[in-house]
Amino acid sequence: MPFRLLYILPGGRTERLQLGEGKFPDEFFYGYCQLARREGWRVELMARDFHSHLGVGLQKLLHWFTHLSPDFGGAARLNADLLRRFDAIVSMSEPVLFMLALRKWHAGDGAALVLIMMGTEKRLERSRLPMVTHRWLQWLYGKLGAVIVIGEGEREYLLQQRLVEPGRLHLVQFGVDTKFWTPAEGGGEKEYLLAIGNDDGRDYETLLKAIGHHPLRLHTARPLNDTALPPNVIRTKGDWSGQALSDLDLRDLYRESRFVVIPLYESTQPQGQSVTLQAMACGKAVILSETKGLWSRQLMRHLENCYLIPPGDIAALRKAIDRLQGDASLRARLGAAARRSVEQNFSSELMGERIGAILEGMPRRMEKAC
Repeated sequence: MPFRLLYILPGGRTERLQLGEGKFPDEFFYGYCQLARREGWRVELMARDFHSHLGVGLQKLLHWFTHLSPDFGGAARLNADLLRRFDAIVSMSEPVLFMLALRKWHAGDGAALVLIMMGTEKRLERSRLPMVTHRWLQWLYGKLGAVIVIGEGEREYLLQQRLVEPGRLHLVQFGVDTKFWTPAEGGGEKEYLLAIGNDDGRDYETLLKAIGHHPLRLHTARPLNDTALPPNVIRTKGDWSGQALSDLDLRDLYRESRFVVIPLYESTQPQGQSVTLQAMACGKAVILSETKGLWSRQLMRHLENCYLIPPGDIAALRKAIDRLQGDASLRARLGAAARRSVEQNFSSELMGERIGAILEGMPRRMEKAC
């Protein structure tokens, strides 16, 4: 009997699948593309674009207090039938799995639930009722077959907060599509530096204070005062799901840049990970803030395959930018080492294999807990 697996992911994925293999990067499918090719596996994808107005209202109310809620908006589709049809269900959404965990707890049996998780510390910090949120997270994570994190700092935080039992917690390094993100053939480097990213962990204030006269392409939907930007900074907007900038266009931006700068606020969450690894796969040197959430201190090495700086340090960032701008050989050395590092440690193929191994190690049916 085939292993029956369902992925429930945010919208925008199915549209990319329709483009055809090689026309889009597969990392934001978190192993779906790799596992769908496995012999003896039946893997389906569901987009999390379902809602009911009444359910969404209740969900928003609970979220306002606790920054966490079961996905009442999707309750009609997140039903017991899904739990019967599949051996395992994987999602990045705590609300989705919270709803399914309640269904499973009531039914007493069903698919193993797996969370690919990031950002728990922020969830607790923003909660108006942090003790309630903490207890709900403990209950939820205790009902899951596995919790997968993509950074060492987040793993340590979950263990420190006693949110997840060690046996349920797995570290899987995030990986990017090394067949899509590739270095340019024949050079073509331009003068600009590139900064990109929309999450609230980006510290563009520090970057703008450190950039000096260097030309910067800044692609972000984060709120900025465009009228106050210096003339050497070109700002564009867009996000992943909207594709204001296509994947192919983004690859060209990486390839043509001198190097890539990823300034971050301090956090245990592995922020800036996808942009860093995409740029590295394109053979680019990367300046990255070394936060507590750096996904691997063993594999991300200062002046070996990247340039690490303390978060929020304007002087250190300015020094790093000036140094890389003035040293083409250092840029080339870091870029070549970056590409090798991604191929060996941070590819989406490896990510898919590791998630598959975790799924294979879980029982297909889990008994109802008391």
